[in-house]
Amino acid sequence: MMMKFNDFQQYRATLFIPYEKYFELIYETKYLLEARLGTDRVFIAKKYFYGCNRRSAVSKASTWYNKNLKQLLGNSFGVMFIDDPLKEVVYDDGFVCSDLRNKFLDDLTIQRLLKEADGDLGREDRVSSNGQISASVKRLRKRKKHAVQLSERLVQSPGGTIYYRMVDLPDGGKAKIRKIKLSSKSLDKAKREVTRRGLDRFEKFTNKRDTSLTQMTVPVRAA
Repeated sequence: MMMKFNDFQQYRATLFIPYEKYFELIYETKYLLEARLGTDRVFIAKKYFYGCNRRSAVSKASTWYNKNLKQLLGNSFGVMFIDDPLKEVVYDDGFVCSDLRNKFLDDLTIQRLLKEADGDLGREDRVSSNGQISASVKRLRKRKKHAVQLSERLVQSPGGTIYYRMVDLPDGGKAKIRKIKLSSKSLDKAKREVTRRGLDRFEKFTNKRDTSLTQMTVPVRAA
């Protein structure tokens, strides 16, 4: 396996191989030289991969497994576990269970991650054919999504739609906020759309009207 210049970090993959399957691998000349027989007649083998981050290493490990072992051992689910030496797997608002960075987790990483998630995540409860638990987590509570304030007037909904916030000043009534849906999907395009549709001119007109009304209510001093 050829290493790239930035593939400096080492990641350890641990494989749990049923007793009979291990000898099938040997018969097919697919040797895992460091394999040791553990409990429950399961061989434990270790293989190292290098990458610039965990996502890269997981991708390489998965490709290697599918090419060399999948035909005999089946799906890598419950068979291969990869460590997280730099603690790259962290729970935050953008955590995605299916991201390669967050797959093939070893037990220590899963325990730490569940503690960070504080009830938002749980262990994937599926069990493989050899009795191993899944090396992944699942979401127990839906992720909370919030609108993003792009600028003073532009707001992006959790679904990605951008709105322009306008202030309506009805005669004799209270000011009301009105959101105008835009077709643009980026901040720069949204600004241009606001100008093209004249929405900002409306705001300027409103401000001028407010100023003129204020000036009219100022009492005139006697000469």
